[in-house]
Amino acid sequence: MRFTYLLTLVLMLGCSKEDDFKPVYNVPVDLQFFVDSFINEAASRGFVFEINNLIIEYDASLSSPYCGQCNSNAPNTEIQKVIKINPNIVCWFSDQEQEAFFFHELGHCFLGRLHDDSLLPNGDPKSMMVTSNLTVYAPCLYQVDLELCNNTFKRSYYLDELFDESTPVPDWAD
Repeated sequence: MRFTYLLTLVLMLGCSKEDDFKPVYNVPVDLQFFVDSFINEAASRGFVFEINNLIIEYDASLSSPYCGQCNSNAPNTEIQKVIKINPNIVCWFSDQEQEAFFFHELGHCFLGRLHDDSLLPNGDPKSMMVTSNLTVYAPCLYQVDLELCNNTFKRSYYLDELFDESTPVPDWAD
């Protein structure tokens, strides 16, 4: 019986939570802008947090059609977050699509968001957390008729919804 108490005491004292997790931050310089922008957009919506446990790396072992993935859907800050990017496929053609990709993955990593494939009344994705659509607020790839395909005005809604799933349906989606 004494052995059980002694073992329990050793385990309790030897496993300090402070000693277990050592966050690593390693984001390529050319991608830091997206992390900073995510933090700024979060702050403008009342979410203030620091990201100090993030690794973003290219990983050729990711299979198509995946552009990338986050290793965790838990907002727990004591988990090392890793976003892997598939360098073998072209996943975005515009800055807005690239931003949507990183915000989507950061939404998994730091907001605990899961994929959401539900639709708005007009058929558009309800969320940028949609499984595979980086064009939710992108401009036209081919400028045939800007009024018919320019989605940049939708950015505000999609960012609001990213940080607050209860964001009301926007007027343009009725």
